[in-house]
Amino acid sequence: MILIFIFIIILVAAMSIPHAVFVLLLINLGLVLFLSISQIIVALLPRFQPKTKKLPLQPFVSVLIPSYNEPPAILMQTLEKLSHLEYENFEVLIIDNNTKDPEIWKPVQNFAQALGNKFRFFHVDPLSGFKAGALNYALTQVNLKSEYAAIIDADYAVHPDFLETALLYFIEEKIALVQFPQYYRNATPENQPVADEYRHFFGIYMNMANHFDCVPSTGTVSVYRVNALRNIGGFRKEALTEDADVGLRLYGAGFRGVYVDRPAGFGLMPYDLEAYRKQKWRWAYGNAQSIKTLFLLFGKIPFRSWFGFLVHLTAWDHLNFLPFAVLGAYSILLIPAVSITSLHRQLLSLASLSIFVTIVSKLFLFLVTLRGSKHSISRSFKAFVIHIGMTLTYSKAWLACLFGVKSAFERTNKFILAKIPSLLKNSLSELILGIWFMVGAVEALLWGTRTITPFAFLVSSLSLLSIYYVYWEITPTKIYSKKKLADLEIKYKNFLNSSNQTKTDSYGYNLAGTIVGKNPA
Repeated sequence: MILIFIFIIILVAAMSIPHAVFVLLLINLGLVLFLSISQIIVALLPRFQPKTKKLPLQPFVSVLIPSYNEPPAILMQTLEKLSHLEYENFEVLIIDNNTKDPEIWKPVQNFAQALGNKFRFFHVDPLSGFKAGALNYALTQVNLKSEYAAIIDADYAVHPDFLETALLYFIEEKIALVQFPQYYRNATPENQPVADEYRHFFGIYMNMANHFDCVPSTGTVSVYRVNALRNIGGFRKEALTEDADVGLRLYGAGFRGVYVDRPAGFGLMPYDLEAYRKQKWRWAYGNAQSIKTLFLLFGKIPFRSWFGFLVHLTAWDHLNFLPFAVLGAYSILLIPAVSITSLHRQLLSLASLSIFVTIVSKLFLFLVTLRGSKHSISRSFKAFVIHIGMTLTYSKAWLACLFGVKSAFERTNKFILAKIPSLLKNSLSELILGIWFMVGAVEALLWGTRTITPFAFLVSSLSLLSIYYVYWEITPTKIYSKKKLADLEIKYKNFLNSSNQTKTDSYGYNLAGTIVGKNPA
């Protein structure tokens, strides 16, 4: 509601006091140009190859798996993959926090026990702090010999050489983090544009992070020095993206990170629009929170690292909220009965330029990411449309953080809900604004005088309505995910209670697909 109120205020101000809005638009355009140029520059950096060093002995590693309401079969597969690691000195700690139904977590506990002494299961209820709280609890339970902590999401199937490979990159004491990219095993030719949209982040921003010495954590397939995590007090519970936050604070404490551009395992993409939107909101909002921490580190870390973090943390932020509000006002000003001035026309020009620069720069990033791939042009454009389809989410998140709008940690739904989320519910803002801008385009053709006017409305409308392309491309993920889950439930049927197929938990979700819901902590 606060963001709607801000939108209306800007809309009214654009009509009644355009001078004030003109200044805000100039600042907005300046930021858009700065970020877009910076992103284009870092996109052209060559691929970075970090150094390695063979360790004489195998240090002890604790693998931490935070879990809340996970489908048991999915988590069992994750644990089975870890049992095949080509490494001797390790343990696996599964921390189930606040899952209420024992028929969800007990089968996993039994499976972990069957895997042997290397696997330890903890069911903690209540436990505050969401994922950060679970990880901090795990750090109090690790083996006293543990020198490194690897964090794996509950849906990740890691390669057998994961730990052995990761430890090669800890070539000096200051390196406290080794991060691998996120790859997805429910990516298919049908939903390839969604997977490509994720890929641009790792191909550009994480590659840049090595060049600028500003490698953050991205939440999974990450390996840390245990003493470094304890040095900074562990994970911060109030951070929505606790991974980005901990990476920043490691640099603030004098440590460094390394990004390794090779898959170490495969996870699961969210299967529907609602889950995808929640995930991207959390990333954009959480990174905006981290920008506040970044400004506190100005002068305390090298400037190139500070600048690199700034570019990285704004990867999911679009600055289109203000331009969209101004366009909304202009559609009213086009009505012949309303007085329009040259300053109003300048507002339209600034707002349009800001939107155009964002769109062109983002398209360039995807072309760079997928260059050399088969059908690179069409794949780049499709992934770009997926990204632009989230522009309103990316535009609102940083503003919500700026104005202190609270945003709870929400799990990403990667499987099946008992009740299919409403498409209209998850696209209503884009639909209303998209139609509004379409009306503005018609008005501009009837009463406008400048070519930029209908063009600006049309481009903005299509950008917003691209959310339906996101829905179209992500929908096949559900079919594939459903089959994968069914296969795993057959594989692990001896550990699964047969009632899991029909019983529902307190959230009303089918237990075969429980993954989303507000953590009660």
